[in-house]
Amino acid sequence: MSRPTLTICTRCDGGEALFEAVRERRRDQGLKELFKVEAERCLKCCDGPIAIELSGKKRSTYTRVDVRKKDADACVAAAAAYAALEPGDELRERDLPGDDA
Repeated sequence: MSRPTLTICTRCDGGEALFEAVRERRRDQGLKELFKVEAERCLKCCDGPIAIELSGKKRSTYTRVDVRKKDADACVAAAAAYAALEPGDELRERDLPGDDA
């Protein structure tokens, strides 16, 4: 099965720092095989930086805004929970950092 992806907007102010913090925490927690982390120049959600997106095959896609570097642990936890979902299952709103896009 393909790994789901956590995509982080690196054009947003602080996006590069969040991207690096998430990659570091994912590595430190041994979760590299569970989900991918990718940088995207722009997710086109400029109402509130930083924007992130969780996506995967046969899964709902979640886009969030107003995520900060301090939310790196929450991003990793949400991505791990998302990766553990069965196809068709949904994440709870409270499991996602930031605000709904």
